[in-house]
Amino acid sequence: MDWIDQLIEFLRSMGPAGLFGMAFLDSAGLPTGGGPDIVLVLAMQAQPLDLLVLVPVSVIGSVLGCIVLYLFGLKGGDKALARIGEERRASIKGKIDRHGFATVLLAMLGPPPYPTKLFVFSAGVFKMRLAPFLVSVVLGRTLRYAIVAYLAMRFGEQATEQLREHYPLFF
Repeated sequence: MDWIDQLIEFLRSMGPAGLFGMAFLDSAGLPTGGGPDIVLVLAMQAQPLDLLVLVPVSVIGSVLGCIVLYLFGLKGGDKALARIGEERRASIKGKIDRHGFATVLLAMLGPPPYPTKLFVFSAGVFKMRLAPFLVSVVLGRTLRYAIVAYLAMRFGEQATEQLREHYPLFF
């Protein structure tokens, strides 16, 4: 895991390009422990007026990463999902079949350690249509990263502490 920590530190140091990379890797399945949120907060503290750059960069990186994970699920994720319990698998399938848009949207808003990747991957496995999937991901990530960026602007250096204490409350 040491190389992952080094990669995360490298991406943090790269500004918007690193934020894009962090959001992409996190959404594509590499666990970063809320890395994009943390990097966004730090970047907003350094350049608060970059809201119109940093939020879209985060969203685009995350959406592209989610597409990768969705496609992995679509192309053979049944075998990977077979490792989780039948009851949980049936529950996830039911949520995606009945309320796919809302299920993925809420997953996009959830704070770490909410199992966002499981729902993105499962959307592919259970063949959720791509258009509603993409709209829910874009909308959810835009809301999430806009809220994080706003909190970073509003609270400055206190933003990290505010996120840690109140993040689940916002969602």
